[in-house]
Amino acid sequence: MSVFKLFALVLGLSVGMQDAVAFAPHRFDALERRLNHVNSTHAQLNVDQRLRDLTNGIRSDKEKAWLIYQWVIRHFRHDLKLSARIGDPGKHSLEELFRLGGGSCAVYANVTQRLFDKAGLQARTVYGTAKSGTNTRQFGSMPVNHVWNAVKIDGEWHTVDTTWGAGVVGDGGFERVPSELFFLMRPEMAVLSYFDEKDQFGFQKRFGVTASLFRQIPADAMYAVGAGFDPRLVLNQQRGSTGSPVVKTFDHVPGAFKVINAPVLGRLSKRPLKLQLESEVFDEMVVVQGKKWIHLKKQGNTHALELNPDRGELVLMARRKPTSDYEALLAYQVH
Repeated sequence: MSVFKLFALVLGLSVGMQDAVAFAPHRFDALERRLNHVNSTHAQLNVDQRLRDLTNGIRSDKEKAWLIYQWVIRHFRHDLKLSARIGDPGKHSLEELFRLGGGSCAVYANVTQRLFDKAGLQARTVYGTAKSGTNTRQFGSMPVNHVWNAVKIDGEWHTVDTTWGAGVVGDGGFERVPSELFFLMRPEMAVLSYFDEKDQFGFQKRFGVTASLFRQIPADAMYAVGAGFDPRLVLNQQRGSTGSPVVKTFDHVPGAFKVINAPVLGRLSKRPLKLQLESEVFDEMVVVQGKKWIHLKKQGNTHALELNPDRGELVLMARRKPTSDYEALLAYQVH
């Protein structure tokens, strides 16, 4: 893959980034097989029967929630025209909504809530504002541009957004890009992109995210966390430099690398820069600025470098064994 193609992959909103779901590989494979089997062979069954077959024998609430999340994001599509026809999804049966197979965030959240309820999970539907939402309207006394869910797993509430987990809407319409980034999001990560005016789970209070701070946080701040940055560090950087762009990130398999030391802000001053990352996947890391390629020093799984950057674009890239191709990890602008 050429450097120019990699540069073209830099995303203002990294739509495919995934957050790791801590299932053992053999368990993940078993759940995936179950999901694919039910989807491919049980299409003639009604929703209740398919849900029973999907969750039968599953004792873990986390596994039940994951199976439902995946079922929804792989079946439904973003379709605003269809959403206008549907209106209030609560007035339609699950059978009808599954038959139609699409709609807005209200449909996604309604279906997800009903499936969680039927599976015996403690869940809620949340009306609020999100960085990815559009067309803010009043819902009672609250401004609302998005609807999502929260589910309680092992005594803790987590954010779940099947709408944005399903894919993205661009000029060409809906593109299905299933992502686990929006499944069981940690509170300190969720507050970067979701604001619940009622703060019914105490997330905003816990991390000191006011409405004014939330409005200034860049839309892609959450994706820096998905790339391995500490969410508290991202929040603290925003408090000190409100509204400043964050580092640009790329689409990678969960756990491909871990950021130990790297700037969160996307615009850097021309002064000494320290980078340190850990990875069991990448054998080599390099900083690219124009025609200059500067290799990070490797010790074990740790890659580190101190450099005086030039002005312009700076991209941290990496290579896996045994390939010769380089993949972009992080990108900055130096001024």
